[in-house]
Amino acid sequence: MASIFDQYEAASRTGDNRSESRMTRSTSSASASEQTGIRREQNLKVEETPMFNKNKINFKPPQPITHMTICNNMLCMIMSGSLLMRINLLQPDDVDEIELTRGSERVHNVHLDPTGRFLLISFTSEETSFLSSNSKRPKLLQKFKGHRIESVGWCKAVQRNSTGPVLIGSSRGLIMESCIETGEDTKFFGSVDQYLKQLFDVNMGDSTSSGVTSIEYFCTGSTGNGSSECCILVSTSSRLLQFSGIVNFSSDEVPVFQSFFSFYTTSPPRYIDLQPDEAGTRKLTLYSNVNKAQASSAIPEQFGWMVPQGIYLGNIKVPPTTSTDPASLLQRTVIGNTRLLSYPEIQITNKNRFEESNDEVLDFVMTEFHVLLLYSDRVRVICSLNEQLIFEDVYTSRYGQLIGLVKDPTQATIWAYTERAVFKYKITKESRDVWKIYLNMKKFDLAQNYCKDDKVKLDKVLSCQAEHAFQKGQYQESAIYYALTKNPFEEVALKFINKGKESALRAYLQKKLSNLQTHDVTQMTMLSTWLVELYLNQLGQLRDDDHSSDQYGKCCDGLRKLFEQDRLREVFQENRSTIYDLLISHGDIENYVFFAVLMQDYERVVNHHIQNKDYLAALDALKRQNSISLYYKFSPTLMQNVPKQIVDAWIGLGRKIDPLQLIPSLIKRTQVGGHDQWSEAIRYLQYSTRELNCIDPAIHNYLLSLYVKYKPSELISYLKEQGEDVSEVCYDVKYALRLCLTDGDDGVDSVGETELNIRTKQILNRACVFIYTVMGLYEEAVAMALKVDVELAKSITDRTELEEDEELKKKLWLKIARHVVEEEKDIKKAMLFLQESKDLLKIEDVLPFFPDFVTIDHFKDALCESLSEYNKGIDQLKEEMNIATASARSIRSSIQQSKNRHLVVGGTERCSSCSRQLQTRAFHVFPCQHVFHHDCLLQEIRPLLIDAKREIVDQLQQELILLSQPVANVDETTNRERRLKRQQLVEELNQSIASECILCGEIAVRFIDAPFIESNKDKDPSDGWL
Repeated sequence: MASIFDQYEAASRTGDNRSESRMTRSTSSASASEQTGIRREQNLKVEETPMFNKNKINFKPPQPITHMTICNNMLCMIMSGSLLMRINLLQPDDVDEIELTRGSERVHNVHLDPTGRFLLISFTSEETSFLSSNSKRPKLLQKFKGHRIESVGWCKAVQRNSTGPVLIGSSRGLIMESCIETGEDTKFFGSVDQYLKQLFDVNMGDSTSSGVTSIEYFCTGSTGNGSSECCILVSTSSRLLQFSGIVNFSSDEVPVFQSFFSFYTTSPPRYIDLQPDEAGTRKLTLYSNVNKAQASSAIPEQFGWMVPQGIYLGNIKVPPTTSTDPASLLQRTVIGNTRLLSYPEIQITNKNRFEESNDEVLDFVMTEFHVLLLYSDRVRVICSLNEQLIFEDVYTSRYGQLIGLVKDPTQATIWAYTERAVFKYKITKESRDVWKIYLNMKKFDLAQNYCKDDKVKLDKVLSCQAEHAFQKGQYQESAIYYALTKNPFEEVALKFINKGKESALRAYLQKKLSNLQTHDVTQMTMLSTWLVELYLNQLGQLRDDDHSSDQYGKCCDGLRKLFEQDRLREVFQENRSTIYDLLISHGDIENYVFFAVLMQDYERVVNHHIQNKDYLAALDALKRQNSISLYYKFSPTLMQNVPKQIVDAWIGLGRKIDPLQLIPSLIKRTQVGGHDQWSEAIRYLQYSTRELNCIDPAIHNYLLSLYVKYKPSELISYLKEQGEDVSEVCYDVKYALRLCLTDGDDGVDSVGETELNIRTKQILNRACVFIYTVMGLYEEAVAMALKVDVELAKSITDRTELEEDEELKKKLWLKIARHVVEEEKDIKKAMLFLQESKDLLKIEDVLPFFPDFVTIDHFKDALCESLSEYNKGIDQLKEEMNIATASARSIRSSIQQSKNRHLVVGGTERCSSCSRQLQTRAFHVFPCQHVFHHDCLLQEIRPLLIDAKREIVDQLQQELILLSQPVANVDETTNRERRLKRQQLVEELNQSIASECILCGEIAVRFIDAPFIESNKDKDPSDGWL
């Protein structure tokens, strides 16, 4: 029997695996477009597959089935009310058959915990047995005796050997708590430690007696210290009760829920009372998502309560806790969006004419979007969203009437059973039509959530949503939705144009524009241009209609945000001429400037401000850009109108701007401008030369010309800053001299000269003096200085560079003396110059300058002093002549002695170079007692000679070699000439190489820093010492 289940499941998995493997192989070799087509075909196949597909399990029970339950793939069936068959669907070969009762006692109900490990079996005799997954002998629970168990609220966080706190609902309306612990022995039942405590009576204060048909509890939050917020839903034969409170599961006190229910002894719980007088099955079911249901702390999403006229549905949503007081939770409700799903009527045509039919609903199961209703001869599926019957499965009497419908809460499998058969329902993509249902209900957001993966369906939903908003007059929302659809662009645009809704049209275009890809340049250009046109039209209307500034500001902000979009920057950059034309045609100068700044078209912005004579705004726009060339272009105009501000801007740029490029702007405006222009020009040129250390002659020459023309008082200080070295000054000294000379001679006639002109002329003359000295033209400097001040001229003669040139210095003093004598007629002052000149001037030098009427009394002292100096000079010359005569006599005596000097060379004397016998060949002897062979001396001295002398020595050797060779047929005269020639060459060679000793002569001193061993990369240095 178990192998049959196994074969069915294996066949299903094999079929699925085969189809998946075929699909994988096909998609792996397909291209991108083919894969899209394959996915589309897969979706179509899923759409064509029935949502609820029933399969009969190939299983024949040995006895009639009376009860069945399943949790976590653990299937338990009660047969004939006394035999338990337990099958683990993950291990179907291991089947347990357990005898439960004897005699007439029958099973009343079975309750399996969510993990499938613990089973409670209640009997008609009001007794209860407990069976664990590792045991085959049920244990009778003595404390449960006398209670018929109708429902069990299992603990979600069960342990391996314990059920945890379990809520028990009895047929008498009692809610009790129990906890059952068991051992692990599989042969016999282990020790059981249990308790059963009454917590609440649902019939308290009520004359009627109702049993607890269903009980469910779940945690809704944590409060800390091991406590949790809990909610308990209890179904009776007349009411649905709701309990809320705090439970401490970590407490050692039992029962755990005692304090929870103690709050309801005086205050009744919240309840729902539907058709209390009508008889019928009442059952409570909770729905949780399969993935979430496996978590012990999961909160159910929906609930369903079966009442005589339908299924009472609702959502479970836990409100936020606003207080820590447990009493505040008593009246809290966690259910909402409740509605009654009425049972559909069974049409006569759908009834089985050959079977007895009962319209009573026996059981129901909830899924996420559907409710499955169990009748005695059929299963009907109703959509819980629109209450429409979508599936009806009619059973024949071949297997008997349907008894029950159960669902595995952890695996989401649904099972139906009769006395002789078991059926399994497979649900395939239950949410496939949910989007359409929500669409018909006008719940567009929910519809979108269930068709995100299907672009065709999503487009249909958005189109309906857009049309719905359009019909309701919500044009802005409609535009947004239309932009997300694939509806024809022209059609949608005309809808809004015909309605005159330009703002909605703008919203549509903006959303459409945001959906375009970056490569859709043409569409982006068209939409962005149209949007600009719409914005400009509205701005024009608002200006004409004199609307509020807020509305105009919002519209203007919208246009500017459009301009500022990063993804449109390149589009606007390419299409900026069109945008400029639009802005100009609408006369929107403000946004024209804004757009130009955004496009970094600062030249256009600056031109605009200059045309409007808003020079400060033009300068501000110029500062916001980084192009230095624009400064060069607009500086002449700005220098004329805002000189201080433009110069501040230049200084702010520092080295980024080239002062040389600004010279045209400065020259043009200083020539026609006033005081502000030339003073600011001087300020910037001073900054360039002092702070930027600019050395370009053009800059310095122009600054010099401005000093000469407008600020002569600063000319001298500038010249001194530049220094007196003509090679280091930055200005052109000739140009500077010409400027000073020209301006110094352009004054008015002496009769009409003012004090200012005279002072200016003196400053320029002093500048000329300074420049003359820089140029080294001291005579001209003295001549120019004499026009200003004699002391200035005298200071020139004291310059350090004239100390060595006494002749020039004397000449300058003569010029000064002549000026004093001839121009100032001051004889005494001229005589003082003889002392100040430090003996450079004599009385006879200045006598020619005196006029004829001057008597000798004026310069008698000076003349006597001069004659005395001459006498001293004559005596000194005589003494020097005597010394020279004595020195000549001594030199002649030394020469005569050197002629008679000789040296003795011994027979054992060796060469100082090769250390061999000296007299073996020609040799040289030096007064220092060093001796050398002729050839050794030549070899030693040749590397030490200068290049020119070395060439002479080589040439003399070659000539001696030629003369030493014998010549035939030569007369005696020729031989004599050859001998004389050879003797002369030998003397010259000896003079070149033997003029001094190479070891102690001058040549040895000259080469004292030469290394002992010559550096040679290819030669080992140690070889030179060997």
